[in-house]
Amino acid sequence: MTIMKKSQIAFAICSLMTSHFAIANDGSDVFSLGEIVVSEQTGVKDISIHNTMTEDQIGLVGAKTAADALDYIPGVHTAQSSKGEKFITIQGFEQDKILVLLDGVPYYETNYGQLDLNQIPTSIIAKIEVTKGASSVLYGPNGMGGVVNIITKKGRDGVSGELEASLGQMGQNNESASISLGKNGFSLFATVNHRGRDAMRMSNDYEPVLSGVRDRYGDLPSEMIVEDGGERENSSYDSTNVWVRGGYTNETSEIFASVYNLNTERDLPYNTRDNKVFSDFSSFAEISEYKDSGIDISGLHQVNDSLTLRGLAYYHMHDDSYDSYDTPEKYVKLAVSTYTDYTGGGALFADMNLTNWNRLSVSANYKNDVHKKKNVAYIDLDASHGYERSELNTLSFAAEDTMTFGAFNVVAGIAWHKQTVVENAGIDADSENDDSDTFDPSIGASYTFDSAGMIYGSVGKKTRFATFSQMYDDTGARHDLKPERSTSYTLGWKNNINSTWINNVDLGMFYHDITDKIVEVYIPDPNDPDWDLEVNQNIGTSKFYGIEFSTLSQLSENISLSFDYTYTHARNESEDRESDYFRDIPKNSLTAMLNWHQPTLDIDSNLRIRYRTDILIDVDSDEWESETLTIDMGVRKAFTPQFSAYANLNNILDESHYEGYGQPNEGRSYEVGVKYRF
Repeated sequence: MTIMKKSQIAFAICSLMTSHFAIANDGSDVFSLGEIVVSEQTGVKDISIHNTMTEDQIGLVGAKTAADALDYIPGVHTAQSSKGEKFITIQGFEQDKILVLLDGVPYYETNYGQLDLNQIPTSIIAKIEVTKGASSVLYGPNGMGGVVNIITKKGRDGVSGELEASLGQMGQNNESASISLGKNGFSLFATVNHRGRDAMRMSNDYEPVLSGVRDRYGDLPSEMIVEDGGERENSSYDSTNVWVRGGYTNETSEIFASVYNLNTERDLPYNTRDNKVFSDFSSFAEISEYKDSGIDISGLHQVNDSLTLRGLAYYHMHDDSYDSYDTPEKYVKLAVSTYTDYTGGGALFADMNLTNWNRLSVSANYKNDVHKKKNVAYIDLDASHGYERSELNTLSFAAEDTMTFGAFNVVAGIAWHKQTVVENAGIDADSENDDSDTFDPSIGASYTFDSAGMIYGSVGKKTRFATFSQMYDDTGARHDLKPERSTSYTLGWKNNINSTWINNVDLGMFYHDITDKIVEVYIPDPNDPDWDLEVNQNIGTSKFYGIEFSTLSQLSENISLSFDYTYTHARNESEDRESDYFRDIPKNSLTAMLNWHQPTLDIDSNLRIRYRTDILIDVDSDEWESETLTIDMGVRKAFTPQFSAYANLNNILDESHYEGYGQPNEGRSYEVGVKYRF
């Protein structure tokens, strides 16, 4: 399909669609303690670019995981890593620079600072809040690109539940069951979800390409085809997730505990562009274990009309086993790399109504991160090593004040963050050289007009600390890195318009200035003159700016339309940079949806389109996706108030493109399923 043809298709459809979702969720099963901005206490939503996606909206797009759902939020782009994980970028920032929370609790694995968003099933999600720009300072550092808070369901009064199952091509399947119990303030919500597939079907338009192969032992050719299309090589997947939340609520207090276990086994689809084979590591591999488990406890107590106290405590574990093989056929297992991460911490909040116009929230956050890794090599025994342990602590204090003067609203915040490296691969770190601390101030204001909507603006400083993976080079040597810093500016306008065609308009402009950016550089390996070491240094500067534009309409009682557009200008201004551009950041991103309800037959249907341009796939080869066009559709029929059936057809045009470096997308696919509620 030519560029011109795809552009014409995209804009012909999108010109008909000029709104956002019109179906709302009453929020009765939303776990309210997890709200990121605590809307009763702070006014951060009013001074930032903010988007909400409800449970009904997630169901409309057929999303099965948090990654699927987030791809429909303005300014958010989903891509795939070389490890087969789904991650996001927001306004130019990668996911390790975005604070991802579940019910206000940070979720990530400590080595890379991000978590596979395909691990989180939508069966537990009540809504998703995304705050960009002046996100709250109350929840600690590492939110340069904003905050994503995934708010989960909680039990409701009585007994209710849901059973769902769906099937697709090549063994694709999804099954979930949930139950909700509630009585006299006590509640319980539990869900189990299973997803799997035998393989992923590739587009008929996929064209095999030669992959470079770096084999230090010379057994493989320097170039070879590792993916010839059709059924995606090494792409089986099996995931079982269990989530349980229980709690008690009365007029002044709430306390909840969550226990979860997210467990995945999967093959690793080979990178079609670049692969490497060493004695202790190979990109021809499978993930024999990828498990996240833990417990979260949260509570709230309203002391009086002027003071509310909240608290969070959590302990998370991540286990990751990477099995390396000699060839794509996996004849000989070379090594098994095992990673074990622990994150424990907590936060205390005090929300104070100082006067009828002044509300103050203060917080203290602490977390302890531990990363352990070991490697068992079967061919070269010298490449094996036992567990190497690294540890760091992060401490943060913050205050956020909201002042309201009639239609004028001011929000000011300040946070102090400190990171201390405690242990360096089994060696106690020198505390005099391993401390980093920063101050992050922010201020914003909004003004609401009688009939012209609300204008808002904000500016804030943000901090992101280095992760374990960035601190160490390939030899295990550690490099001291300063925190990355950004200064973010936001200016916008929101308005509810009483018009037949457009009910709501939301326009936001953003600008981010990043300094001390951690970038990868290559230096000669002192032990091997023919090889380079990859190390990270604070030598980067970059600038991101752009606009987000959304409209919301309800054209009739049964028809709604949507249109979201984001323009992102992301430039690398570092000295000696390889490229002026960054990977996986579309310059133009457009999402449009048409939703229609047929009341006589009680059928809901929707048409969804995503169109993106100018996405850099690889810096070294300067490979780009000039544009991608994905059109999906879904139909849902309710036979009774309890029983419904649905079908989704994705990538109708069977377009082939890359979702990340060496990671081609899934071709045309279908899904049929049933859901029963009781």
